[in-house]
Amino acid sequence: MNKIEEHNRNHLINIIDKIPYGIPDGWDKVIEITVGGLLYVGFSEVLTSMLVCISSQGQSVINCETGEIKFCEENYDEDDLIAIAEQLGNEVIHIAGIGGGGLRCHTKAGDRVEMVAPEYPRQKIVFMSDYKLYIQNPEESFILFDDYEIRGYGFSKCGRYLVIASSGELLVLKKVSNEI
Repeated sequence: MNKIEEHNRNHLINIIDKIPYGIPDGWDKVIEITVGGLLYVGFSEVLTSMLVCISSQGQSVINCETGEIKFCEENYDEDDLIAIAEQLGNEVIHIAGIGGGGLRCHTKAGDRVEMVAPEYPRQKIVFMSDYKLYIQNPEESFILFDDYEIRGYGFSKCGRYLVIASSGELLVLKKVSNEI
């Protein structure tokens, strides 16, 4: 690593060290579970509170409003990064995970999540609100996740639900304030 890269990396680490850990105001934890061999996650575009989770243990649909988990027949395509679950009718769910893909990283309300990894392979998910950036406002941001092997993270279409999935853990947050 040359001196410029080392300087920039250290500068970024110093900024990230100012970010508090926790869940932002107006959000609540719905579910935090250990999931062995988590592979993919994806939100329904129609029933935006529903999340498909695919792991080595099987496929399930999670109600992000209540935290209820229902197992279903495994039906996903790793090449096209899509899944189908009988609870969601014929809707094709776009999934993100070990084979690629991505979820929404921002909402219409100005909430945003970003992965940072200046100390790779350790990865952190940073939450920012009101269109702010953690680089400029580290004290007003939050670190939601700090671990290894992130599979997918992002918001539902409506912006009320947020998922962070690693190889062994699933975290779902719900926006509790009425501002969307």
